[in-house]
Amino acid sequence: MCGVVAIIYENDNKNIGNEACFLLKKLEYRGYDSTGASFITENGNIVLIKKVGAPSVVTEELEIGKRSGKKFIGQVRWATYGSVTDENAQPHEVNCSAHIIGAHNGNISNTDTLKEFLVEHGHVVLSDNDGEMLVHLIEHYYSQILKSKKSASEKDKVNYFKEAIKLAENKAVGSYAACVSSPDIPGIFAIKSGSSLYAGKGKDANGDFIVISSDLTSVLSKTRFLIPLSEGEAIYFTHKDYLVFSVSGDKEHKPGLKRSRLNIQDIALQPRFNYYMEQEIYTSSANLDIIMKYYLTETEEKKFHAIFEDNYKSCRALLYDLVKLYDIFDPKELEKVFLKIINNTDFLNVYELISKNNENTLKNSKSIGFTSEETPLLNELLGFGEEYFMKLFVLDLMIIWKKKRTIIKYKNQTVDILKKAKEKGARVYIVASGTSYHAALTAAVFFNNIQELSVIVANPGMFRSFYLASVQEKDILIGVSQSGETKDLVDIFTDIKNRFSKIKLISVVNNENSTIPQEKSDFYLPILCGSEIAVAATKSFISQIALFKLIALSMSYTDEDIKNKLGKIRHFMDFTIKNIEEDIIEVVLKLFLKPSIHILGTSLIGIAKEGALKIREVVLNHTEGYDSAEFKHGPNTILGKNTIYSFNDLEKLHTNLLTYFNDIYNQEFKNDKQIKSFISLMKNFKFSDYGAEILKGNFESKEERKIYQKAYKNYTEHINIEDYFSNYPLVFICPPDERDKRITISQIHTHKIRGADIILIAEEDEDLRKAIEGKPSGQEQYFNKYIRIPKTGDKFIFVFEATLALQLLALNMSITKRKYLNKNKIENHGVHPDVPKNVSKSITVD
Repeated sequence: MCGVVAIIYENDNKNIGNEACFLLKKLEYRGYDSTGASFITENGNIVLIKKVGAPSVVTEELEIGKRSGKKFIGQVRWATYGSVTDENAQPHEVNCSAHIIGAHNGNISNTDTLKEFLVEHGHVVLSDNDGEMLVHLIEHYYSQILKSKKSASEKDKVNYFKEAIKLAENKAVGSYAACVSSPDIPGIFAIKSGSSLYAGKGKDANGDFIVISSDLTSVLSKTRFLIPLSEGEAIYFTHKDYLVFSVSGDKEHKPGLKRSRLNIQDIALQPRFNYYMEQEIYTSSANLDIIMKYYLTETEEKKFHAIFEDNYKSCRALLYDLVKLYDIFDPKELEKVFLKIINNTDFLNVYELISKNNENTLKNSKSIGFTSEETPLLNELLGFGEEYFMKLFVLDLMIIWKKKRTIIKYKNQTVDILKKAKEKGARVYIVASGTSYHAALTAAVFFNNIQELSVIVANPGMFRSFYLASVQEKDILIGVSQSGETKDLVDIFTDIKNRFSKIKLISVVNNENSTIPQEKSDFYLPILCGSEIAVAATKSFISQIALFKLIALSMSYTDEDIKNKLGKIRHFMDFTIKNIEEDIIEVVLKLFLKPSIHILGTSLIGIAKEGALKIREVVLNHTEGYDSAEFKHGPNTILGKNTIYSFNDLEKLHTNLLTYFNDIYNQEFKNDKQIKSFISLMKNFKFSDYGAEILKGNFESKEERKIYQKAYKNYTEHINIEDYFSNYPLVFICPPDERDKRITISQIHTHKIRGADIILIAEEDEDLRKAIEGKPSGQEQYFNKYIRIPKTGDKFIFVFEATLALQLLALNMSITKRKYLNKNKIENHGVHPDVPKNVSKSITVD
């Protein structure tokens, strides 16, 4: 995944460079291999600057903020076609037959064929990047059309460029989004062909503008007024005007602006945090409040909900009119229609009833504020006058009621379906991928232990090969996907729909406006966790398992009981974060350079696998999640002497090698010049110089080479490989359960005598403490750490506490390793809490 972005103003703008920096940095989570920016001035000059590296670094190094111009097109790259080089960085400027600049996000799968085609037709292709092929392809057809015309006005050139894009789209095979322009035309073209692309129109201190981006957050950072774009469409835009057209047909239109329901404040990085992953972990407990708010009935709200229900048709019509305000952009017209809504007889009737019967709620309204999903719109309407607050607050309550009644309806349906499945012996499948799969494994623990309901958990591949052929009409399938677009899961739902007419298909999603909930499911349950920016899922995992816990409880507990149980979980989540930081940091310093780790969960395999995935994703250290008792059946062979060396082991090796060299040059070198030369050589010594490469160093004389080789030979003759073995780290997760405790203690003793360091995440327990603290005979370097989780005695509260501990471990290992690698000038290492290498995602809510 990469990211493209473009913005255009009416005239040359000296601040456009700063805007470019801001927008490129917004896209860093989508790509960090290289960063590029191009600027086109009013007189047609193009400035292109690009370089390998992340936007946060390259924008400073290339001083992009100092550039000026009328148009800006930029790109951040996550490499697929072509290695990570400056030449393969985007945008690409071409001028073989027409002067064009452009960049893309996505993949052109017939790149090799296109390259041959372009070279045959005289194009000079400078890179292996598929983005360059697309830009050349548009250039090729644009220049052909121009040559076939005797003359062309500016308007003609725009139309010819439009036709060139259609021809290029027909020739290119793949999924992409792109931005292209030329000094010949006043505006910019953007294409949405299989990849995300958002457009917005606004005005800032520099004047009117239109902005395009692969990422919604970067557009919302500039404006909340969006230009709707559908798949297979392109847009031509200037600073104030735009035209949307089909890339495969003749359809052209100018869709009206839409006001986004998301506000940039909802997705911005708060000042107290340095990373999105950090923010999303520390604020995840608050998502339990949102889940309880929409899935559980409050006594206090029953009165006004009854009023809304009694006036259901009126309230539904009022909310429909309210939503239509999103399509009004003239402030005077917006105020006029808004006042019409709140002065409507039906609304005034409802408002009066609410005022009379809900004094306590309205009395506290100022301190509560707006809390519905339409809060950005309500705050905008409040700008017309504070005197409208109470009526807007009632509208806010109405919006919540409308969404909540739907969610509770489907929650109750889910509970009824699961109860009947239990009674009739129907099978319940939960199918998911990645983090969602681990949430499903954890859900199985809840349903089994709370309701004695067995569920079958599988990822899409497992489900297809293990279960698909044996599914029956009476079975239930629950699909879990944060984005609602997981392709493998979409295919499973399609397979089931094609085979069965009665089987219930339920989805658990974050993005409610996506394919799985809207097109493939009978109904869906939202996890309501909002946008998740960091690539590694954290708060969405917490929300998923919280929702499954709620559903399991709802099969036999009252809403009040469930609220108390989830409220207790929320409290101990916050308490855990505040109390384990010091212990986590100690473990981080021990583990962050370890090349391999195992996390062993006693009866909590889903949590162990999710913790391992988080470390793999953001620390890039190999980590496996296992059931603790299962580890002894083969994986335990990694304990003791093995060939897995960490950076710490190599540093120890390097230090010893330098000691030998020091002895040699003190004995052999006779003058200061030779010593200085040798010291300089050793300062440039790299780990990659070991082995045969060490003998290929650059020396000023044969004498130096001879002494260097003598030192290396002396060292290798005396080296004791035993000195460089280190213990293998095992992280145990033990819930407060007697049987789980006995199993964990047994496994700790079994493995620590064989060369394991033990980290234990558990509540305070004397038997567990003794098990990990006892140093095995002959294991002088044995390390142990007990991360004590706040004590509750509740296995299910522990699930959430342990999850946070593992997420914090991964976060801080990533930060620490990133600093270490940067300090040692290791380039392109890809360690980052928000944007680790080789993985990517779009935000999970549009």
